[in-house]
Amino acid sequence: MRNCSHKVSMALALSVVAASALAGGKRQKEIQVETHTEKIRPGIQYEFSRNLRPGRLVRAQDGVDGSIKKTFRITYIDSKPVEKELIAEVRKDPKPTLFLMGRGGMPSDRGSFTRKKVMDMEATAYDPSPRSNGRGSHGRTRTGARATYGVVAVDPRVIPLGSVVFVEGYGLALACDTGSAIKGNRIDLCYDSSRTVDIFGRQRVRVHVLGIR
Repeated sequence: MRNCSHKVSMALALSVVAASALAGGKRQKEIQVETHTEKIRPGIQYEFSRNLRPGRLVRAQDGVDGSIKKTFRITYIDSKPVEKELIAEVRKDPKPTLFLMGRGGMPSDRGSFTRKKVMDMEATAYDPSPRSNGRGSHGRTRTGARATYGVVAVDPRVIPLGSVVFVEGYGLALACDTGSAIKGNRIDLCYDSSRTVDIFGRQRVRVHVLGIR
């Protein structure tokens, strides 16, 4: 993800002044070579690492701005620009901020993701059994997917269903379930074991909502 700011720096490299007889009388012609530099802000990227345990996240690289340097030849008549010609362009790509993720949770054949947003949320846990989901539950989520480790329940007004998220301490997950008590800044993490659910209790977690490049 790359964004260019509208701030530019201008450096005067050359100024050639010549008197020229133009229509309407003798007027001042000036040619300047000017350089404009536009900043490219770095994006944020997530990649898997075999060296990290499941659910672990580390910041591996700080982002570095890139730039686009454009050089123009501008002709002025009586101090007013009348012609602008691009004569050179040099681009320096930005270096993204990089986070490494430990594999775990939802299986994925994708190697990298971008960031949409990060939220601190209150988390609870559940398992696919009727004990967690009520009598008559068949272990299916709101979207029809099977409830298992790597599936989370969210408030769709906060995190849209179908979103890929990385929950620190849990792992990669798909937001494909909802719950009557899951409103606002809350998330419910599915585990395959009721014992794990009991141990988890209620915790604060950091949730990274990911985008696909």
